[in-house]
Amino acid sequence: MQTFDERMIGKSIRSIEWSEPGFGISVLFSDGTGLTVHTEVALRMSDAAGGSSIKRVTSTDQEITLHLGGDDFLAISVDRQRHDAVELFIYQDTDDTMVVEN
Repeated sequence: MQTFDERMIGKSIRSIEWSEPGFGISVLFSDGTGLTVHTEVALRMSDAAGGSSIKRVTSTDQEITLHLGGDDFLAISVDRQRHDAVELFIYQDTDDTMVVEN
């Protein structure tokens, strides 16, 4: 069974969709998989980063960061001390659903 980090490495971002502030974002990958985030996120994606692939993933007690090329990244908060609601993000794979939560 692959870890979340292993599943993310090399994935290419097709698009990012966001709802109203505070309701999360969805990241769609070119292979048909996706990631829905229901917590605080920070995103830096330059105009040239369209289709950028995830180069590496780092995890701390406060956040999980998907590193793209250059200085681009998507940081997902997993810090329960900062938020009243349970942080949760859902990864939908081609063969199953993987729920990752703090």
